[in-house]
Amino acid sequence: MIALRKSLPIGLSTEEAASHWLTRMDAGRLDDRDQAEFDAWLAESRANADAFEQARRAWSLFDDADGDPHLDALRAAALSAGPEPRRGLWLGMGVGIAASLLVAIGLGVNGLPDWGGDRPASVAAGQAPPAPVPAVALPDRGDFATARGEKRLVKLADGSAVTLNTDSAIRIGYTADRRLVTLLRGQALFEVARNKARPFVVQAGDRQVTALGTIFQVRLDSDRMKVTLVEGKVVVDGLDGAAGRQGAVIVPTVLAPGEELVAMLGAPQKLGRVDVDQQLRWRDGFVEFDDMPLDAAVREINRYSGRQLVIHDGATGKLRVSGVFRTGDPERFAAIVGELLPVRARDLPDNRIELVAAGPNDGATPK
Repeated sequence: MIALRKSLPIGLSTEEAASHWLTRMDAGRLDDRDQAEFDAWLAESRANADAFEQARRAWSLFDDADGDPHLDALRAAALSAGPEPRRGLWLGMGVGIAASLLVAIGLGVNGLPDWGGDRPASVAAGQAPPAPVPAVALPDRGDFATARGEKRLVKLADGSAVTLNTDSAIRIGYTADRRLVTLLRGQALFEVARNKARPFVVQAGDRQVTALGTIFQVRLDSDRMKVTLVEGKVVVDGLDGAAGRQGAVIVPTVLAPGEELVAMLGAPQKLGRVDVDQQLRWRDGFVEFDDMPLDAAVREINRYSGRQLVIHDGATGKLRVSGVFRTGDPERFAAIVGELLPVRARDLPDNRIELVAAGPNDGATPK
């Protein structure tokens, strides 16, 4: 008789367990003990069998989407959970393979919307796919901005394009010898049309990014400037040769695809490799956290919504959270975090949501 080990995380719903087993199988053949545990789970109830069958059918819907970089990345994230995925990954995902399976299980496979050949890579359960980012054509001069929670695609006169994230602003000032864009605040993704005679220059803070034809994003916060290269090559140096903050010398740095440069106030700049797809999730209306302090995650979520989350307790803010979360929905973020961590949400009179440490009786079943 085979002794069973519990590879299924404790506390998963039937639908979550079904998607767990399916991603485990997709990652590789189950060994004898895992196969026995799966067989026992499947035979445990008709609900388990139905959920797994619907999950299997939903999974097959993505076979036609091979080559989609966003879907491939999300699928890899689901599979990377390994034999014992964290519960946070499954409840926090809200996107990609796991969530797509939950959509199919919850609505029935036939209840999924028909997106034809352009099915988006990420759709949250029970919600329609994100609306296309509105495009606005601009001349080679002028200012453009987005409000909190808004995204906007700006098509420039030379064929380049800029996608502005939430609460962001740019100033366009093309000249005869260069194409100049100043990031005044926020975050923008630049897709640059090649033109050797007119370099494309993005100025942000005390640095500038120069490219000929490439794809990169720049983020400007009050205490840092960050450049992430998606494709091609860029050079990051001081703004018109000026010294950096506090008089530090800024050394020109060439980035390769997948590299990110972070220049933080009062600290040397850092260059390292990042998950580019993770960095660009905002284009689809999501953010991803990987073992991030809760207070930092809250600051990021707050960028996208008028209703703000707050944490007044230092210990609560230091708790770590992982997962992929929809932007612009602080109530849902608070609810999921309450499932992942020992915290609860409470409404404040000023319409903010406070995350506080959960008491010993929070979440207890009434007797």
